[in-house]
Amino acid sequence: MMTMQKFDLPSTELCREFFLRIGKEIQVPRGATLPADDVFYILEGHVALTAVTADGECHSFMYFRPGQLFNFFPAVAGACGISLTVRSFSLFTESLFMRTKTACRLVLIERGDFLERMDSQPLQGVLLRALADNLQKALAKSANSCLATAPVRVCRLLAASMAEESPHEIPGYLTHAEIAGHLSLHVMTVTKIFHALREQGILAKQGRAVMVRETGRLLQIANQEKILLY
Repeated sequence: MMTMQKFDLPSTELCREFFLRIGKEIQVPRGATLPADDVFYILEGHVALTAVTADGECHSFMYFRPGQLFNFFPAVAGACGISLTVRSFSLFTESLFMRTKTACRLVLIERGDFLERMDSQPLQGVLLRALADNLQKALAKSANSCLATAPVRVCRLLAASMAEESPHEIPGYLTHAEIAGHLSLHVMTVTKIFHALREQGILAKQGRAVMVRETGRLLQIANQEKILLY
């Protein structure tokens, strides 16, 4: 019987020290577009893979948080001989870029330095995890966008994005407009769902922040065990 090899993933502190050795720390304000040719590791803040529509609207496709590696695909694809200019790929990616959703502290790794160490540890373990994580995010977004109702989709995003420890704060960049763009919903639909969640005591405002007060009930809606009327 074949057994799968299990990789021992490096600790967050080891990753931080490694990337700071091969790259340089930079501070980037909220709303900045990052260079397309470099690889990044997040120390603080949040970044989104963002798409721009023909009329100039921006929609976040995938989110990245502290401890995650991103923007490595062009380097990896090139190393594997995958062309990024073929029509089947370029038609869908010409309007994509990385944009900071909050002020960020990042480690910038130049492509050459990244490729030179791609087969060594701890980068190999971090890269394998990042590839699996990105595939999981893409599959989850695809399924969430076409198979679930609007309340389920919103609750899934909130459950995946809220702080793990209590109080379970929703990131400030997840405005109604941001959520609507990410999930391909109307802003008014998202506003009504938030109102229903607050009416049922699942969400609550503390100053300008939004908290998840009833994580169990939020997950019941996200798992389609309960129906939210809005």
